[in-house]
Amino acid sequence: MVKRLQLLVDGAADSDATAKHAVIMAEHLDAELVATEIRNARWFDSYRKTETARHLFQDKLARISDMAADHGVEIRDVREKAVGDRPKDILRMAHEINPNILVSGARGGIMAGQGLSDRAAGLFNLSKYNLLLVKDLDHDTGDYKKILVSADSPIDISDCATNIASGYDAELTAVQVVDLEEGLVRERVVYLPEAAASSGRGRQRRRLGETVKTPDTLLAKMKENRMARGEALADAVTDVARDKGVSASSQVLVGKPSDEIARLTRRERFDLLVMGSKNESVLKRLMHKTAPEAIARKVHSSVFAVRKVVA
Repeated sequence: MVKRLQLLVDGAADSDATAKHAVIMAEHLDAELVATEIRNARWFDSYRKTETARHLFQDKLARISDMAADHGVEIRDVREKAVGDRPKDILRMAHEINPNILVSGARGGIMAGQGLSDRAAGLFNLSKYNLLLVKDLDHDTGDYKKILVSADSPIDISDCATNIASGYDAELTAVQVVDLEEGLVRERVVYLPEAAASSGRGRQRRRLGETVKTPDTLLAKMKENRMARGEALADAVTDVARDKGVSASSQVLVGKPSDEIARLTRRERFDLLVMGSKNESVLKRLMHKTAPEAIARKVHSSVFAVRKVVA
């Protein structure tokens, strides 16, 4: 599935933990590792500071190389030239490397297990590459044993999630969150065509502009259909996993997706959340109200955002 991982190496507090997750993933998925130095150019405005940053990167690279060697992973390509920390600078470099997965820390100045740093959020919204954001530093082994998959995805991620779970020999749980209230039409206004049609013999008369409530039986049926569809989506993911010999189960929850998935990852201590994602419009990014980003911000587990499925 995976051939190349690009690890973003910086001076953040979670940099070493991020490197460990990248090395373990490269080992489990049989991938090569590319290390890229990420440097905030605005902070290094003198030769002395630049040289200090370069030596820090070399020290980190030596530790990462030792760790990789312990796990049988070779760092085949190291980018010696530092890259600016802005997401667009990083993605320009990624275009040259063409990784299957970008690996980045998610914290920056953010509290452990919560939120996304500005850089992580930018990568999440702009990257066309699959992205691993390392968040939960409690799982410091980097070895995922409990993987949660969001079944509601703009692309079919069943095979991708299954391959990851298989590589780690992990248990997979597919979750679908159903918001039973969103978009339910509880009442409507009668317009001219319906008012004219209801004037015939044997039909209930509807007046133009009248407000009509949706029958409770119809609302209950609509909710029942939503639950059935949610179960079908979650079961479809588990079926793929089980067919490939992966231990899998499914859950259907009711509520707001970002809240329920965040609560589930915390309660059942999942190591990794796998979710499908796609580039969002500028307006949605500014409002921070797109479901995938809201979920990535709230969950306590690390996040693997699937942008394109690799055979």
